[in-house]
Amino acid sequence: MNNLTLHFINTIPWSNLNRDDTGTPKRAVIGGTLRAMLSSQSIKRAVRTDYELRSGDQSLRSTNLAGIIANRACEINVELDPKKALKDSEKLISALVKKEKTARPAVDESESKEPGISSWLSAEEIETAAAAVAEDRLMVKAQGKEKLTEFVEPGKTGSLSIAAFGRMFALAPEANTHAAVAVSPAIAVHKTIIETDYFSTVDDDPKASHAGASYLGLASYTSGVFYRSITIDRAQLRRAWTGHDSENAREQLSLMVYSLVYGLPSGKKNVTAPYVQPLLVLSEEQAHRVAYDFETPVLAEADGGYGEQAVKTIAQQVEAARAFDAANFGRSAVAGTSAARLEIAAEQVDLDRLVANAVDWILA
Repeated sequence: MNNLTLHFINTIPWSNLNRDDTGTPKRAVIGGTLRAMLSSQSIKRAVRTDYELRSGDQSLRSTNLAGIIANRACEINVELDPKKALKDSEKLISALVKKEKTARPAVDESESKEPGISSWLSAEEIETAAAAVAEDRLMVKAQGKEKLTEFVEPGKTGSLSIAAFGRMFALAPEANTHAAVAVSPAIAVHKTIIETDYFSTVDDDPKASHAGASYLGLASYTSGVFYRSITIDRAQLRRAWTGHDSENAREQLSLMVYSLVYGLPSGKKNVTAPYVQPLLVLSEEQAHRVAYDFETPVLAEADGGYGEQAVKTIAQQVEAARAFDAANFGRSAVAGTSAARLEIAAEQVDLDRLVANAVDWILA
C-alpha cells in the first residue's frame, strides 16, 4: 500500500494559534455549525520549521533569493563585483519565477530591486547557484546552445521539507516538486465560540500621568478538541527526495514524523502556552487516502469535555470504513494519551514505536 495516513485528535486549550486578518482565530462552518480551525498552511509551516530546527536540514523561502545567492557568491569569491553577482543571481531566479510588475527600492545593495514571487530553495540549491555565480558559470553549453546553469534538479530536491510539501516554479513547471505529504486543516470536532479578552498593561511608574493602566485592548481566543490528518505518499516521496537512500535517511525521516506529530502553529503561544500531547495518533496503511470527519458535532460529556466522545467517534468511523472496504487498509497502530480508549484492531504503541513503524514503512 502506497499511503500512510496519520489521524490526530488534539486538545488545544484557550489560544489563538492561527488568526485571520482581523486577529480573530480562524474558523469554518462545518455541518451547519461554527468550528475553530487551524489552516493546512499554518500546520505545514509549523512542521517545516520544527523539523529543520531539529535536523539542521535547512531550506529558505523568500522573495529575495537573488540577494541571498549573491551574498553567498561574494563570500565564495571575495573579488567578485557585488553588483554583477546580484545581476547574475537575478537571472537565475527569474528563470524560475515571475517578477513583480512594479520594482521597489532595495533596502541595500544585497537585496534585489525586482524580487519575484516568494520561492523556495534548499540550502544545497542555494550553494550550487552561488558557486555558479562566483565562478562566472552563469551560462553553460547544452546541445550546442548556451543556457542558464541548472541548479534545481527537475522534480527532485535534497530537502525533505520541500519534497514533503512541494513547490511550484511558474516559469519552469518541469522543475516543480510535487508534494509527497498531504495535510488537512485541523477542525474542531464540536461547536466552538470565539471569546473576547479585555486586557490592560500596568505602568510601573507611580508618577506617570497615566499611572495604572497605560494600555487597554481586546484580543480573541478559542479552545477545543481538533481532528486533522496527514497522508504520506511513499512513491512520490521516493521520486522527490534525493536523500531517501542516504545513510542518514532514517534519522531525517524520524525527525520529520516527530514534527508531524508535534508541529502546530505558534500564534500568541507565549501568552497562552497551549500545547499538550495528543489524545490520539492513529497510523493506517492505506491503498487510497481516507480521512475521517466530524460533520455532526460531538456533544460534551455530562461533566464536560469533548475528548472522550471524539475518540469514540473515530473508533466508530474506523470500524465503518473497514466494513465498507477492508482491502483499503493494512497495518494500523495507535498512540496517544487516550489511545487505550480506542477499541479497534490496532497495535497499541508509544510514540517512539509509532515513529519507527512509519519510517520502516517509508524505507521498505
